[in-house]
Amino acid sequence: MDNDIIPAGAGIGDEQITESQPLVRALAVQRLEKIWRACEPMINPPVDDLGEFLYKPDPRFIEAGMRCVRDLALLYRLHAPTASMSEPDPGGRVDARELVRAQLAELEARTTTE
Repeated sequence: MDNDIIPAGAGIGDEQITESQPLVRALAVQRLEKIWRACEPMINPPVDDLGEFLYKPDPRFIEAGMRCVRDLALLYRLHAPTASMSEPDPGGRVDARELVRAQLAELEARTTTE
């Protein structure tokens, strides 16, 4: 490995990170799916005609598979409440534009009567 000096100003800024998030998420999902595909045969081994496993599930792959599923759930934010659950009923919300219109109408009414 070379001991190259990193040029001044080199790096990844917040803007580049924000722009790259969708791509990096897609790459992370793709890589986690590859890991899962490698783990799955060792977690769900084939069965014979009697319904018995041809070999025992490997606990190391079970652990790796659990981490993979956990990381996918975190990536997709499955543990956080969805926006629809935390938002109030759309029918009950008042549009900000309607509030502004009402305030403007009230101000106009006051200025014309004074």
